[in-house]
Amino acid sequence: MDVGVRATAGEPRVTVTRRVVDELFRRLRSGTYRVGDRLPSEWELVESLGAGRSAVREAIRELVALDLVELRHGRGTYVKSLRTDLLLRPETFGKTAEAAVKRELLEVRMIVEPAAAALAAERASTDDVARLRHDVERLSEAVEHGYRPPEDLGFHLDVVRATHNGSLARVAGAVVGFYQRDDILPTWRDVDDHRAMADAIAGGDGKAARRLMREHLEAQRDELRTHAPIGRPADGGSNRP
Repeated sequence: MDVGVRATAGEPRVTVTRRVVDELFRRLRSGTYRVGDRLPSEWELVESLGAGRSAVREAIRELVALDLVELRHGRGTYVKSLRTDLLLRPETFGKTAEAAVKRELLEVRMIVEPAAAALAAERASTDDVARLRHDVERLSEAVEHGYRPPEDLGFHLDVVRATHNGSLARVAGAVVGFYQRDDILPTWRDVDDHRAMADAIAGGDGKAARRLMREHLEAQRDELRTHAPIGRPADGGSNRP
């Protein structure tokens, strides 16, 4: 059954269009529409979404511009691609959906990142190790002064980049990038975890790098389950990537 985005009287068209786009994004993410599928007709979308024809048209134009769908003359609109970097844009999720996707993506990260850390320990160059250590030091400074640096997420991306596998880096970038608008501050637990992982990778210890990354992500998983802080009593635990 279709989930509508019923417009209210007097609601600005731009808002209705945004809600139509968000609903189409949700359907693409959920697998309702797959690559090669024909989308419902314009009038079918108008009826099922409870939105005006102009809002539906503008929403379709946005998806075309993003290269997610294509218009085939006389045949309709078809799903062209399912780009992870676009479908995982945080701004296309509501709060409830965002929390659910965080849990799902954490499962993905627990599959990918420990293995990536182990591979990084085998392949990391001197420059890769230097970047990881730089990330750790910037994170430490940020915790000391109470702000969140780009090197918090950047550390995880740099671990994957140190595998020198471009495809893996693109996938990880889309997944980790989902957390960019998180405003939860990092803690000393995060600094300790990142430093230990950097040391393991620098020392070529793939087994330790894998274990440390897995434990770091398991701590986040436990926090999501219990909503209880983890880490040093003085620092309030860690919710960070």
